[in-house]
Amino acid sequence: MAEQNVITSMLDDLSQEQPISTALCIGQNLTQYNNNQSILWEYFNVSEFLNLPFSKRYDLGFVLFDTQEMADIPNQQKSQLLVKLRDLMAKRIVVVSRLQDEQLLRALGFTQLIDKTAHESDFALWQFNILTYKHVPDWFNSKFWANPENWNKFRW
Repeated sequence: MAEQNVITSMLDDLSQEQPISTALCIGQNLTQYNNNQSILWEYFNVSEFLNLPFSKRYDLGFVLFDTQEMADIPNQQKSQLLVKLRDLMAKRIVVVSRLQDEQLLRALGFTQLIDKTAHESDFALWQFNILTYKHVPDWFNSKFWANPENWNKFRW
């Protein structure tokens, strides 16, 4: 019951940040956690998802690596699954994983949502959001690109 409350509240928080109308899940079918029925869920296992052709982009991808189904998946398939999901299939991704998957998730650009030192359990919560993936530096704007007023004043 606590797991259902955590997933439901997390989906509500994510929906407030960006609207979610379509979502896909890998590792466990999460349709029972959709209380308001506003999210259209599709469930895939790993082999189905890796063979799935690109047909549409989902608002949310939810991957559960800490389930029994995902326990025997090698790191290469996990990497292929996450890259396909990140690059083609989903705008935002949430991954529930074991602590052993930290290196893989960091290498693929995921950020950690729950600090692993704050609890004793063997799980971590990660996300990838293309809108917040890279902070745009201050110098990367037209103000600093060309300053014609300084061309004869300073040595470049």
